[in-house]
Amino acid sequence: MLGAFRGSPTQAIEIEASIPPPRIRFKKLCNSYALRILKFKENHAIKKAYIKEINKDREELVTSSSSSPSPRNSTIRYLLQQKLNYYL
Repeated sequence: MLGAFRGSPTQAIEIEASIPPPRIRFKKLCNSYALRILKFKENHAIKKAYIKEINKDREELVTSSSSSPSPRNSTIRYLLQQKLNYYL
């Protein structure tokens, strides 16, 4: 696309072509798929499995952050509870 040599530095080529790095493109794809899953119907098997995993991860985070009572951990617990209420 740019007419570069095989040994050219990839970061420079990505900047020149206005292409984000692979890790950012992968994260965007994952986030897009997660949003797409949430648009599925409530009884869809993939959506049920996804929400189950989210809740399991959220509960693990809340239990691990509850051991040290810092203001940041209470904020995390509050935000997670709000999101949990949104999905249920």
